[in-house]
Amino acid sequence: MLMRLQSVILILLEIHLAISNESERPKINTVRPRIVLKAGKQASLTCVLEEGSLPIDFEWLNGNSVIRSSKNMVVDKSQRTSSLIIKSISISDTGNYTCKASNQFGSDISTSQLIVEGPPQWLSKPQDMRVGPKERFTIKCSGIGHPSPAITWKRQIDSSWKDLFDSSSVFTKISSTEISGSQLMKERDEGKYGCEVSNGINPNLWTEFQIQVSGKNSSSSFW
Repeated sequence: MLMRLQSVILILLEIHLAISNESERPKINTVRPRIVLKAGKQASLTCVLEEGSLPIDFEWLNGNSVIRSSKNMVVDKSQRTSSLIIKSISISDTGNYTCKASNQFGSDISTSQLIVEGPPQWLSKPQDMRVGPKERFTIKCSGIGHPSPAITWKRQIDSSWKDLFDSSSVFTKISSTEISGSQLMKERDEGKYGCEVSNGINPNLWTEFQIQVSGKNSSSSFW
């Protein structure tokens, strides 16, 4: 009987300790789940300890990488709070930022998605090219930014720039950033082309490139 009583007491004690330890695990407030700011602004994220035994170790992560204080990023910590300040945000700062609070009993995390609105930046620019009259080829033009940029393809006719797909039937759009061409004719299709990347926030991106069609009667231009 005494052994049974001792067993029951031990079980109750283990349950009590488990509950007690659980209550001492860190619990932090929820960081704003989504923040949208314009490039050049300051971003500030703060997490506050609501429950948990001290001392608490705070840590900030961008994706899976630990953030250290730098010229543009400041990590501030106290006993119960921690802040991450990005002094001047750029498109490259877009991503998920996580506050992690830990003590000897466990840890808790809260993640916020930072979205930076700004003019587009280049990912891929088309280059001058020479193609055969029956050759099939592709051209890529792309940029990053928020909102997501749109791509406009153009061709210079006389002294004006015209929409490529209004002025030519030999090009096909493969995706939002890539086109293909085939069956080009020197007299009809050789010349200057352009690509514009825009997302409603100035300045837009613009680049020009030449297409030369090779053949027996082709004359050199920029090669």
